[in-house]
Amino acid sequence: MKNMILLTGATGFIGSHVLKALSEKNVQVRCLVRRPVVFEDPNITHVIGDVLDYNSLVRATEGVDTVYYFIHMMGKQKEQEKFDILDRIAIENMVRACRFNGVKRIIHLTGITNPQEKLSRHLSSRKEVEEIIRNSGTGYTIFRASVIMGRGGAAFEILDAAVRKLPIIPVFSWASTKVQPVHIEDVIRYLVECLDKKETINRCYDIGCSDVFTYKELMQVYANELGLKRIFVSIPGSWHRASSFILGKLAPVNADVVHWLIGSLQNSMVCEQSDLGEIFGFEPISFRESIRKIAHQNVLKPETMRRKISNG
Repeated sequence: MKNMILLTGATGFIGSHVLKALSEKNVQVRCLVRRPVVFEDPNITHVIGDVLDYNSLVRATEGVDTVYYFIHMMGKQKEQEKFDILDRIAIENMVRACRFNGVKRIIHLTGITNPQEKLSRHLSSRKEVEEIIRNSGTGYTIFRASVIMGRGGAAFEILDAAVRKLPIIPVFSWASTKVQPVHIEDVIRYLVECLDKKETINRCYDIGCSDVFTYKELMQVYANELGLKRIFVSIPGSWHRASSFILGKLAPVNADVVHWLIGSLQNSMVCEQSDLGEIFGFEPISFRESIRKIAHQNVLKPETMRRKISNG
């Protein structure tokens, strides 16, 4: 079986978009799932397995050329206090299985990190997973992003809920932290098009639009684009628990995930320069264009989300 792709996290925010894009490329995709799934596309199959079960990953990676790794344990409610340990076990199992079966490349999406900053527990775990992949001996392509603009993404849903549902928005010590958002379609384009770009093997890229905002500016621009008048009140301190509790109630996101993501608001997420534009031949759309694009797709409505998002 040639050019087989193993997709992990196929039912998640990123994985489901990647699966749709891969189905349009007429390639063979094997989805790692815990329960049987029926796909209409004959090129898409499934294999039962669990990233915490090494033997199941050996079976899953047999005959596979490329693995898309979109696993993050932060969404498992009963395992919140040890998600970083489970993340480590999961990726170590995967890279071992990849080496055993001669997988050529692992494609991974993670968060942008600043080496000059002390990272939150969430970003520290993501950085560790990235390092394990880079040192695995298997080829890799790693993309790093900050706020991904798209319905279903945890960071976006928190932003949307805060701006839509709070007429007076408190901003805490993270107000001046800088981020560089990116639209979901641009993220997926990078993830899928890199399959055919050998120059991206063993490379890491930060991805984002040309706009850099503080978190306060991000919310202000978002509110303006939605035509909402919002008052922003600066409050000293982080108020981590209180803000996590409130946003956990307002956003369609697992409350534990909200807690860990808010802990990362102290970390800047700004892209380092790279040759991405030359390699891929496009530039990500602006933050304002992202908002308009989502609104045009008629999905920018809180009532359209009927399930709790466990992972961004």
